[in-house]
Amino acid sequence: MPKTKRSLTPSEYAVLGLLRQQPTYGYELQRQLGDDSGIGRVCPVEPAMVYAILKSLARQGLIAGEWDRGDYPPKAVYELTPGGHLAFEEWLRLPVSRMREMRHDFLVKLYFALFQGREAARSLTQAQVAACAEYAREIFADLEGAAPGSFDEIVLRSKASAVVATQDWLELCLDRLS
Repeated sequence: MPKTKRSLTPSEYAVLGLLRQQPTYGYELQRQLGDDSGIGRVCPVEPAMVYAILKSLARQGLIAGEWDRGDYPPKAVYELTPGGHLAFEEWLRLPVSRMREMRHDFLVKLYFALFQGREAARSLTQAQVAACAEYAREIFADLEGAAPGSFDEIVLRSKASAVVATQDWLELCLDRLS
């Protein structure tokens, strides 16, 4: 089992996900994460950061690189280790826990879930719907106790409107994934 010193970032999970699809070179990862479509649309990573991410993931035992000397200059081909596969799969199944993670983290997860098939994407989205429902219950319960016109009420109403819009969007996603 790999030893992770901290939680991975969505960009690190994106690299794991791309390597899960197929072993590849750092340059190819740069291309995919720098593109204006696909994963690059929601998780853009600067070229220099890709190599920093690869180095970090290798240190944690989540990926391994092997030199391909068939081309010049020689390039490292990276692939997931068993621990990398496990870490990615565990992360992919879990819904995000905060609304602010929806526009980035959840969309990165959804991108890779779709590669596993519509059912995997539906399952992830359904788990996210349930997580949002729980969050909404907490926000609306807190809102009942907030003094009218207080800063707390203003903040809680902001969070409430965000969770309602997110729930509507998730329901639309489920409809599209049917």
